[in-house]
Amino acid sequence: MTPNSKPCRKCGAETTLTTLPSFHGEEGPVAVTVDGMPARVCTNGHKRFLFPEFVARLMDLVSDAEAVAPQPPAHKRGLFRKHFHCSACDAELPATPEGHTERELDASIQGAEPFKAAVRVDLHRCAKCSREQVLSNEQVAISAFKALTHGFRAADVHVDA
Repeated sequence: MTPNSKPCRKCGAETTLTTLPSFHGEEGPVAVTVDGMPARVCTNGHKRFLFPEFVARLMDLVSDAEAVAPQPPAHKRGLFRKHFHCSACDAELPATPEGHTERELDASIQGAEPFKAAVRVDLHRCAKCSREQVLSNEQVAISAFKALTHGFRAADVHVDA
């Protein structure tokens, strides 16, 4: 084995550092696409993150609602049935999104080569003032976390246990 390689945790084969092809995941109002992510891949095709904290740092990056979505978010009102209201003019927002925004993030995680992560978030347009906004920062964060998890599953990338 070379000094930089580590044995695969699943089969024991030698791993090499490589760049994964683009992968994508969606959850609710959020879609995440990761392009050029570095990973360790063994000769049998098992894919692992570079180090255990790598996945947590990437999830923190894409689930930062303030970085990926227009701010401020809508206001939630209602005791039993929740309604969302425009953060600018307080008009009730439509339940269906009418557009989206996409932010490309530079994923510069210490110990890894930089790569890109694009986060697309659905937006709701106020009929009264035309302001576009997300319904909730919390919803964006949770959905981005889950969308990235779906992407990892689709790309078959795992954490060393």
